[in-house]
Amino acid sequence: MKHLSARRRLLAWTVPAALALAVVPALPAEAAPVNTPTTAITGPVDKDLNGDGVPDLVTAGGTTTGLDSGVWAARGRINATTGVGTGRVKVPAVNIGIYGNGVTGNESPADFDGAQMITGRFWGTANQDFLAYYPGGDNAGGGVIIKGVGDGTMAKPYNASVSLAREFLADDYGNAPIQLVNGYVADGVGDDIPDLLGIVGDTTNGYRLAYYPSVWAAGLYFRVALNTATPTGGSDWQNWTLASTELASGVALVLRNATTGDLYLWHGVTMADNGDGTGTLAYTQYRLASGWNTGAAISSLVAADLNADGVVDLWAVSPDGSVRAYLISNLSATRPAKIRAIQAQQLG
Repeated sequence: MKHLSARRRLLAWTVPAALALAVVPALPAEAAPVNTPTTAITGPVDKDLNGDGVPDLVTAGGTTTGLDSGVWAARGRINATTGVGTGRVKVPAVNIGIYGNGVTGNESPADFDGAQMITGRFWGTANQDFLAYYPGGDNAGGGVIIKGVGDGTMAKPYNASVSLAREFLADDYGNAPIQLVNGYVADGVGDDIPDLLGIVGDTTNGYRLAYYPSVWAAGLYFRVALNTATPTGGSDWQNWTLASTELASGVALVLRNATTGDLYLWHGVTMADNGDGTGTLAYTQYRLASGWNTGAAISSLVAADLNADGVVDLWAVSPDGSVRAYLISNLSATRPAKIRAIQAQQLG
């Protein structure tokens, strides 16, 4: 039946996505009271690079990151008593990007300078792969997907990588996304290669979310325009940062506004294709915190279930090359969640 889904996607691709601009964003409803999700891991753990059942951290180095150029991976630490993650990582981190991205031909770790690193099964295998997306620079709007080996490292990029074309991701005005995250299979179509979710736009025409369904092969996507409002009901998507993960209960998206310190969770995210080049997101919203790291520079925000309790947690990588875990619990519709900060660690 997969060919029917593919056919639907191709039809949706041919209709102008600009139709979404005519829809006024609505203020999302707060979540109804629920119990905190419980542990229910039934498959591979998201962001587990080496198969030990615990998420691992991946971030790009380069200027302004506090780390040398390359791709830095730090294995998640396991509690010897409970057998689950603690939120801490094994340091120093390892540079797994020493052979470059396979595109420039330089075989230089500097190929990853300025990249946003996204992990996921982008080649449709059991291994976690590495997507380097470039929101700026010479390859603005483009990227590369490099195969993961399964032991926490990436393959040498030659003959093990595919380019991500800017044309697949740009909006109707030619703008490249300012950020991308893994969208997993929020649209419910296929289960081999994850989709993407991003923020795209410009100051003249505004910024909005966009969903990018995969098209049967690594590196192939098309755009579905979304009319979704920000967690606070606005359209200022340029002021928000996204971090995504996949839990047993579905796709989770964390949204941070650095200026206000607002931190939200969209739980159980799904995307319905309207069949006209536009789509609609559905989710349950939780306000995690107000005044969370207000104004603080965070070079990489990573979401994962770090301690296997069924609730999304965060890693925040700072421009000085340090990382701090934030363990989240006690989700509530009426009050902020409980967020426990773990002692920061230096990655380099």
